[in-house]
Amino acid sequence: MDHTNKKYTGKPPTRRSLGQNFLVHKHTVRTIIEVSGVKPGDRVVELGVGLGALTAELAGTAAGIIGIEIDERLLAWLAKEGRMPENVELRQGDMLDISFGELSKELDEALKIFGNLPYNISSQMVFKLIDERDSIEWAVLMFQKEVAQRLMASPGSKDYGVLAVITGYAARITKLLDVPATLFRPKPKVASTLVRFSFRPPVTAAEDFTVFKETVRTAFQQRRKKMSNSLKGFCGLPRDSLLEALTRCGIDPGDRPEVVSIENFVCLSNSILKSRKSS
Repeated sequence: MDHTNKKYTGKPPTRRSLGQNFLVHKHTVRTIIEVSGVKPGDRVVELGVGLGALTAELAGTAAGIIGIEIDERLLAWLAKEGRMPENVELRQGDMLDISFGELSKELDEALKIFGNLPYNISSQMVFKLIDERDSIEWAVLMFQKEVAQRLMASPGSKDYGVLAVITGYAARITKLLDVPATLFRPKPKVASTLVRFSFRPPVTAAEDFTVFKETVRTAFQQRRKKMSNSLKGFCGLPRDSLLEALTRCGIDPGDRPEVVSIENFVCLSNSILKSRKSS
């Protein structure tokens, strides 16, 4: 039985190049808003308005919404249909090009973000949010289920990697809801998961976030290699200095990156930075 709404007639055809899969199941939209933590009085930024199903429902709870949509055809259709409540402002733009810092200044507050992310840019969007996290309070985002599993993975699991380490450093990640593929139009090949990011200062801070990210990415480039080999020559560090940094941070040089905790990666990047400065 098809439980999706059938009222979205006359809309522009979806664009595969934009990764468009629209959630049109009204009960699920309401559930998303209920579990998201959005409160009356909140002003929300929505990334990817699509057909406006979430936008219109969210407007009943939030004080105001700024909706960002790249597809001019959808914006024109929404305007023609008159679907958006008065407390919704729609803007045309690419979510990857938005300055969250500027938007935060405009609203004079840390941002609260909703988004049903196109699968083809989901990882890029996560890293952008993390880089601009000082301007964001929280984000509730829909991901391909496999991506969500990688976001929430623990050390020692096959899904643990760059995404889990860098995201886990910057935010507390909470799974809110699984959403079956049958509730989207067009129907994607995989299920989705709704995730909440609560951005917070890390327990132990990386002295240089760029060096931290480079350390993690270099280590996982060859995830089956030992840490002493995957980071060989990293930042021009001599092997004995690298081994010393690993040992100092409680990392066995023979360990693979997939078993190294976020805290130990932070310690390692700080140690590498210190060694590089002193050399």
